[in-house]
Amino acid sequence: PLLIMSSLSLIPAKTLSKQKLDAFTVGLLDGNGSLQVNHCRSKSLQFRLVVKLADKPNNYAMLCKIVETYGGSVRYVKGTKANFVQWTVNNKDTFLKSILPLFDICPPLTTRMQLQLEFFIKFCNNPNVEQYFLERNLKFATRDKVKSNLSTLPSYFANWLAGFIEAEGSFINRTSGASSFSIAQNYDLYLIQAIRNFYGQNHLSISVKTGKVSDITLYEVSIANRDGVNRIISHCAPLLQGYKYNQLAEFVLNSRAFQDRVKEFYKC
Repeated sequence: PLLIMSSLSLIPAKTLSKQKLDAFTVGLLDGNGSLQVNHCRSKSLQFRLVVKLADKPNNYAMLCKIVETYGGSVRYVKGTKANFVQWTVNNKDTFLKSILPLFDICPPLTTRMQLQLEFFIKFCNNPNVEQYFLERNLKFATRDKVKSNLSTLPSYFANWLAGFIEAEGSFINRTSGASSFSIAQNYDLYLIQAIRNFYGQNHLSISVKTGKVSDITLYEVSIANRDGVNRIISHCAPLLQGYKYNQLAEFVLNSRAFQDRVKEFYKC
């Protein structure tokens, strides 16, 4: 039988070591972050990092932990349809002392963030406004030439993936049929293949979709078999930090197949 949530108390997410938080944060940035180079009245360049998440339980606290470690600020942002929490870094010293060294330790794995970082570093080192205007619309022009081979995973991949799931993953309980985990990404088929294979699900096919408006290719893998989902729970339970930890806990609580794991997330 399913347990009644009202009689249970959610066990807080585990505190990550600095090494794990490094990779987790880069995964979050790969999934939801933006490295920006903007101009101020066409006279000088400004550098900015933004991570914007839905204002849901644990997300604000997670970003506060990240700010304590890497710098910047967190604030609530009101939207027309929903509210958000946002981590922002504007200070160049913070980039030089904290953010850029973080990317040296754990290089980003999406082509989007790799190219944003390359553009960012180029103009951070040489803030030439005229050159910036010539190149700002060409940031992703070499995307097809980026060689991203994850046949051998980097040592930080497991912790990186938890951060990426925090941004892009989804745990879904279905009233009929098996509950599932899914994750998708534009452009980067190699990344979705690596995630699928990391969980030992090489036999699963990856769906290919095209955006109705953007015409951008989206690659998605959905895992619903018990063994695959069990592996995902084991990987994510000690690593997730934000709302996805809550989502995973509720997912386990409401999945008949994983009632034996509820005690890992809740106490009476």
